[in-house]
Amino acid sequence: MKFMMKLPDDMFRSELLPYLTVDDIVKLDSACLSHKYRPQLLDKIDGAILIGDKDKSILATLFKWLGLRGIYLIKINIVVSDFYLTPSSIENNYVDQVRYTKQLVLRGPIRDDMAIFMISHCPCLLSVDIGDTLQPDPLVTDLPLLSIAVNCRGLQLLSLKMCRITDLGLITILVSCSNLTSLHLHGCHQITDASIITISTHYLRLQSLDLSRCHQITDASIMPIAIRCTGLQSLGLCDSRQITDISIISMSTHCTGLQSLNLEGCGQITDDSIISISIHCTGLQSLNLFGCNQSTDTCVISISTHCTRLQSLNLGDCRQITDDSIISISTHCSRLQSLHLKSCHKVSDVSIISISIYCSGLQSLNLDRCRQISDASIISISVNCTGLEELCVSETNITDASLIAIAKNCTRLQFLDAFGCNGLSSEELRPYFHSVSDLRAVLLSIYPSLPI
Repeated sequence: MKFMMKLPDDMFRSELLPYLTVDDIVKLDSACLSHKYRPQLLDKIDGAILIGDKDKSILATLFKWLGLRGIYLIKINIVVSDFYLTPSSIENNYVDQVRYTKQLVLRGPIRDDMAIFMISHCPCLLSVDIGDTLQPDPLVTDLPLLSIAVNCRGLQLLSLKMCRITDLGLITILVSCSNLTSLHLHGCHQITDASIITISTHYLRLQSLDLSRCHQITDASIMPIAIRCTGLQSLGLCDSRQITDISIISMSTHCTGLQSLNLEGCGQITDDSIISISIHCTGLQSLNLFGCNQSTDTCVISISTHCTRLQSLNLGDCRQITDDSIISISTHCSRLQSLHLKSCHKVSDVSIISISIYCSGLQSLNLDRCRQISDASIISISVNCTGLEELCVSETNITDASLIAIAKNCTRLQFLDAFGCNGLSSEELRPYFHSVSDLRAVLLSIYPSLPI
């Protein structure tokens, strides 16, 4: 402490503060409550600008504590309900603390007035993330977008999940914020092709676009995006049911640097699209084909042989997929970390054992309703994939032997779902899961009515 207090203020701020989290500052202050150096510490941290954490929401009490000490955050995540925010309370208690904020996240029951006030008082914003897929109907309309257009012309990332925005509001932003490289509009049901076509004319440097559950989007807007936004690296089209092979094939030939593609629920997509993606986008790392029920072994084998950097693959509900696909994935894509095979009824122990041997870095495995899976494959996974963090084996033919092996070998396990596995015994398993953080969740996944 004495050494820190002797540091010149400029050195303290430049060489020490950047490495401290908000929690570190709080602990440091608490440790000095009765220390003779506390006044000096308060002087040194006054006006400090910390990085903050956009992935972890900040409590209102901590936010006020920082304000009293003149500490500002570059990244801030606010859950509105935790703050009991009204425009007047924001004005009185929070207005000065966002002057240096560059990344703003607003979650919970957000209203236009709250969003507008926060945005209008953050002159340095580069990233705005409003809404949440878990909060299905935030009361956010076009009005905050007008505030963004006026106050955030340097904006680079905009995420508006499940918001009631329209083409009019989105186009206003598109015209004003020329530096935008990431746009996420998950669940914005009123957005149509009109505003997405505008994106293609204004944002040639766009790198990430998420139009998941924007049900009015068609090939008419995805084609111009593919042709003009050739630097696109990530595309989300989950449940965009009007999308066909035409736009995905165009995307593959123009956006060859594509690394992540989500086509979950795009039922019109066939092998032709995926084969074209595999040939032209060889750097692909993440592919989600959940519910693309026209997909067969042909396209998956093509992905495996061309996209050898693949780390995440979701083939859930692709019921034509067999062991041939999964064995090919295992032998070509050794970097695989996540594999989702829910309801792939033709997949058996043979291919999962192959995955365990060749993809030892696997962290997440979903075999829900893969009824040919037995202890043989799960025990092999436990022996070879010891870094496994998530496992779903519900409604498979496993017994206690599988989960005991997982408990013994996969010490990083955080999530386990074994619901509907008739070969399991709660009494046999109970002693083996003390190391899992949530024993109750583990056992209830097996026996929902089990008293614990």
